[in-house]
Amino acid sequence: MTAELHIDGATVAAPVGVSVFDCAEQVDVHVPTSCHKLGKCRECLVEVATGMELLSERTSEEDSLADGFRLSCRARVVGEAGDIRCHTMRRSEIRVEEGGVSVTVRLDPAVTRRGDTVFLDGQEIATWHGPLHGLAADIGTTTVVLRLVDLEHGSVVAAQSFENPQRFGGSDVMARITYDSNHPGRLLQRTLLGYLRRAIEDFHVPADSIFEM
Repeated sequence: MTAELHIDGATVAAPVGVSVFDCAEQVDVHVPTSCHKLGKCRECLVEVATGMELLSERTSEEDSLADGFRLSCRARVVGEAGDIRCHTMRRSEIRVEEGGVSVTVRLDPAVTRRGDTVFLDGQEIATWHGPLHGLAADIGTTTVVLRLVDLEHGSVVAAQSFENPQRFGGSDVMARITYDSNHPGRLLQRTLLGYLRRAIEDFHVPADSIFEM
């Protein structure tokens, strides 16, 4: 028999010796990484709900993680049968309230354009032919919401949300400040930046088109 991995709504066979990261890739579950699965960036965080006993022992790169969390590139399957249930910090079931009170706001971005010349507060900064985008980010303790905005028309081009991956450092701001003070290396910051980078890539617009945040 072979163990099964359940991750972000997908299920895949998990043979002994294969990492959670590699299993996730087989079912197109995208896990952030900027170190190419070397365990250095610590962005490939997953929370394991059940089946931790079917995974390898923690590595030194995971010493700073709270119980229940693993780096998917370091956690390898060691059990030959059973279910491993885990999720990345980008679970699809997150719902963001889209309704609310309608308020008219005058569009006044710091970035403007004359022809193809882009200005920031009146100073020329770039030449750009395509749309000018801004990124609105609401970084909460539990959820991160991103909206890509057309700075010239004020329209929301696209939106994304994901669970704040800093959860492993604690459930509130004070707990995370304490965690960050006790664990040098800015792990909380680097983990969040990794998820933000992947989310921006998923907007499928040139990064150079985002001029304001």
